Amino acid sequence: MASKKEIKEHLKKALQEIGKIKPWFDNEVDAWVFEHADYPVSCSGNSEKEVIKKFPRYLEEFIGERLKNNVSPSVEKRTKGKGGKREGAGRPIDPYKEPKVRVYLPLDIASLLKKPDMIFHLRGFMQELRELR
Repeated sequence: MASKKEIKEHLKKALQEIGKIKPWFDNEVDAWVFEHADYPVSCSGNSEKEVIKKFPRYLEEFIGERLKNNVSPSVEKRTKGKGGKREGAGRPIDPYKEPKVRVYLPLDIASLLKKPDMIFHLRGFMQELRELR
């Protein structure tokens, strides 16, 4: 359980990070709004003064819930919503894998090369050709 003193200390730090509360008028909701990128808390009201007065209370409530571990990680972390590459996603890279190139061959030769151990025999044949030169 978080004490009131602890919540007040965290609130003070949060308000210092946020700086001056500067609400803006949002035409979509027809109200004054303020939110900050570092905290998933938004506040709206009929006037700038009302928002400036209400936002610290909303933030204090959020900080209290966060300290009690009642905040979902999905709420805590805001994303840009674009997805994309994540570390560790996708297929693992094999450092011992041989480099390859795509080549188009006649079907009879391609089917011959697909047989088990044929690559081994082909490499042996290529080595003998190099020695003859």
